[in-house]
Amino acid sequence: MTCLFTKIFGERNTGATYLGKLIEKNFATDNLRGEFGVDRRVLRLVLQTYKPKERAFHNNRLQNEYHERILYSDFGWKHAAPPIDVIRAAPHAQSTLFILLTKHPVHFLTSLHARPENPMLSDQDISFEKFLTSEWPIATRDNLGDVALDNPIELWNRKMHEYLRVMEVAENVIHIRYEDILSGFEAQMDRIADYIPKITAGYGNIRRSVKAKDNMRFEDYQRRYKYHKLKTDHKKRDLEYIYRKVDTDLMDALGYREVM
Repeated sequence: MTCLFTKIFGERNTGATYLGKLIEKNFATDNLRGEFGVDRRVLRLVLQTYKPKERAFHNNRLQNEYHERILYSDFGWKHAAPPIDVIRAAPHAQSTLFILLTKHPVHFLTSLHARPENPMLSDQDISFEKFLTSEWPIATRDNLGDVALDNPIELWNRKMHEYLRVMEVAENVIHIRYEDILSGFEAQMDRIADYIPKITAGYGNIRRSVKAKDNMRFEDYQRRYKYHKLKTDHKKRDLEYIYRKVDTDLMDALGYREVM
C-alpha cells in the first residue's frame, strides 16, 4: 500500500532527525514530525518569565503539553514509546508508514551518555559506568508512566518492547537499524520506497551532521558505529553489565547480538 503519511519513532540520539530529513529530501510524503515545534526564541522568552531555578521544570512541562497537543494528529513525540491505543484507533493510521528506528543498545547508551537530552537530570557530568547504574527520570511524553526507571538500560528495554507492539498492530511498518543506514544506505532507502513514492530515480544523502554542534560527516558516523568497535571502545565490565540488564529477547527480535 502507498502511504500518505510517514511517522518515525526513534529514541534520542538514534538518528531520527537525520532520517526525517532524508525522508523529506527523497520522498513525497506528509512527514508527521513529532518534534517540539515551538519557536526556540519564543520558548526562551517564555521561560525567562520564571525564576531560574524553576525553568527546567517548566521547560519539561511545556514539552509534555506539546506532545499531548500532537498525540492524535502526529502520534505524539518522535522519541516516545509509541501510543498503541492511538495507533489502533486513529483513522489515518492505515495510511501511515510507521518507521521504527533503533540502535544497538551499547551504541544507544553511549550516545545517550554523551547527550542525555533530559531536562530532569540533575547530574549530567558522570562517568559511563556510573551512568549505567543511575536512575533515569522519565517525562509524561515518554509514554512509560510516571515512575523513574532504575537505569537507562531499562529505557531501551521498555521502548523497544513497545516498538515490537507497533509491528503487531500497524498495517504499514518497517524496522530500520541506524547502523544499517550507515552500512547500506541505498538498500534502506529502497525499503522505504516500497511504501512511499520517491521524488527522483536515485537518493540524495545528507553528508554533514544535522546537529549544529557536531562537525562530523556521514563517513565519520560510518567509522564510529561499526559493531566490532564495541569491544575496543568500551570496558569489558561495562559491556558485561549492559548485557546482563538488556532484554536478550528484544535484541534477538531486532537483529542485534552481544559483542564482547
